Amino acid sequence: MAPGAGRLTGIGAYRPGGLLTSAELDTRFGHESGYIEQITGIRTRLKADPDDTFVEMAAQAADKALAHAGLLAGDLDCVVFSSASSVGRASCRAPVLAHRIGADRAGGFDVNGGCAGFSYGLTLACGLITAQQARQVLVVAAERLSDIVDPDDCGTLMVFGDAAGAAVVSAAEHGGITPAVWGTHGPGEPWMTSAPPKPGANRPYMHMDGTRVVRWFGSHMPQVARDALDAAGLTWDDISAFVPHQCNGRLIDAIVRRLRPPAHVAVARSIVTDGNTSSASIPLALESLLASAAVRPGDKALLLGFGAGLTWCAQVVELP
Repeated sequence: MAPGAGRLTGIGAYRPGGLLTSAELDTRFGHESGYIEQITGIRTRLKADPDDTFVEMAAQAADKALAHAGLLAGDLDCVVFSSASSVGRASCRAPVLAHRIGADRAGGFDVNGGCAGFSYGLTLACGLITAQQARQVLVVAAERLSDIVDPDDCGTLMVFGDAAGAAVVSAAEHGGITPAVWGTHGPGEPWMTSAPPKPGANRPYMHMDGTRVVRWFGSHMPQVARDALDAAGLTWDDISAFVPHQCNGRLIDAIVRRLRPPAHVAVARSIVTDGNTSSASIPLALESLLASAAVRPGDKALLLGFGAGLTWCAQVVELP
């Protein structure tokens, strides 16, 4: 890894207790048994309870990340809060989260980088550390996608879930997060956006042209992953895990087929039980890999976030 300023020192995740199974959705929409799991790679998706607010879910994930890092909330200099599903709010949630966990001396701000928001947050955290504006930064991603998914639209309902993930980025003599390879594709914005409210609905719902999204990202993200390895000065021989955004099982499979990582590289598959949790999916997948011992502290993982906007961001991280 090239010398740098930021290093991952803690990972945490919060998974709400509610579940929506693919079997339930098969029955609701009149599909054959096993159809939705087959086309999405998702067996269950997480569903938030009313008490699972954005801030409360984020706080639960943040507490775990801080404990993993061996830090107190009072040690934090900044809180970066990522969400792609936080709607109808004029103020940002980072200050509320900072107060909730006891990080009252920390600065804070929100970001919306779509499903790439967590990877954007890591990049911003490294920038703050490099600029000597912070030494300990909390990056949190919290999503309640069930709030913005049309309950009558199987195309989105069968994919998205709710959760929160967090990471602590700490100043270090030798950085453990490589430069980001990121970008945007504005013409793709209409493919994942808000539709006008339906009659009788009190808010707009998500609209997604799934076919166009899958085709575009399937064509472009493999090269972004290769570019991130090149930017890090690494090869697949140096990598222990590949952690793409947990978007759709088939799209993950397509990207992996084009990349052809060696057999020793563990590919994150938390989508099977979590569903697509947008910007929370990468920290959830990292937490699952570490908990399963599929990777070890100090191993290197290639992260690949991508989603609405369109946005993408990839980097290599050394695992805490």
